Amino acid sequence: MKIHIQGGRLIDPAAKTDAQQDLYIAAGKIVGVGSAPADFTANKTIDARGLIVCPGLVDLSARLREPGSEYRATLESEVAAAAAGGVTSLLCPPDTDPVLDEPGLVEMLKFRART
Repeated sequence: MKIHIQGGRLIDPAAKTDAQQDLYIAAGKIVGVGSAPADFTANKTIDARGLIVCPGLVDLSARLREPGSEYRATLESEVAAAAAGGVTSLLCPPDTDPVLDEPGLVEMLKFRART
């Protein structure tokens, strides 16, 4: 799949980029910034005008409400909210109530998050 992300504000701290530029992706990898590579034909074009295009964000202290506070939110709703905000990785500290102190509980949360 070839994707053209058009007109977004591209922010890439590693490359010291902060400019309105197009982004070209093929097979899940960035193949062009600013201008399309030779013979690039997009299968999908995304209009990103007025939006920020950046590497996925990482939440280093996600409060997932499970276990212990499922009445406030579920793992599914917390992960969906994170994804909607551009967060691609969550780290859950072990200070939940009850504490995440059993490998089986941690594995169950990881499995549910993946699915």
